[in-house]
Amino acid sequence: MALILLVTGCSQQSVQSTSSSSPSAQATNPIDFPLYAGSTVLTARDWRGTTGSDVAVSGREVIAQSGATLQALEGWLHDISAKPPQGYSVAASGSSVGAAHRRAQAMGLQFQIFSHQVGGKNRELVVVVLDPATFESKAGPVLGLIDKYSMLPQSLRDPIDQQAKSRTGFTVSQALDPSQPIGAALAAAKALRDSGERGVVLVDAAKE
Repeated sequence: MALILLVTGCSQQSVQSTSSSSPSAQATNPIDFPLYAGSTVLTARDWRGTTGSDVAVSGREVIAQSGATLQALEGWLHDISAKPPQGYSVAASGSSVGAAHRRAQAMGLQFQIFSHQVGGKNRELVVVVLDPATFESKAGPVLGLIDKYSMLPQSLRDPIDQQAKSRTGFTVSQALDPSQPIGAALAAAKALRDSGERGVVLVDAAKE
């Protein structure tokens, strides 16, 4: 799965969202995983895409806002990782995961990846907490490229990805992938841009 490949640093694939539901003022969390206490759901949507090897992937994304500090949200994420909800387990660990967490922290976010099963089918859930202001300031060199990136042929995307990764530690492809922590953080930063609050994002995904 793309989530695990991201942590190990081996992913060269991209998932593009192909469908979504309109945000609702009464949006609720449809994913069987708790949000930080007191969080307000801003959007909840379904999405579907394909990886670079044409494997179909689909999932749900929830973006919530919280008045808690990033430090408090990181503490919550640490605690829920140490004792996951019933049916969930932390999907990966080791030095590569630690390096990914350090890179994320430098961008003003933190994440954890959990695995679980629904109807006997393996699924992965990425949970991201972030400070949108810090993330947008750190991701600035890439944000200006995103709108034009999807219209470019692959031969032109590759050097842009290399340049973006050398400057920020992640590629534009990853920033456009809703199933990866960076892509989830970007979606949340946009949704929270004017709120002045921190974000909590859940992205549940599975191969079709």
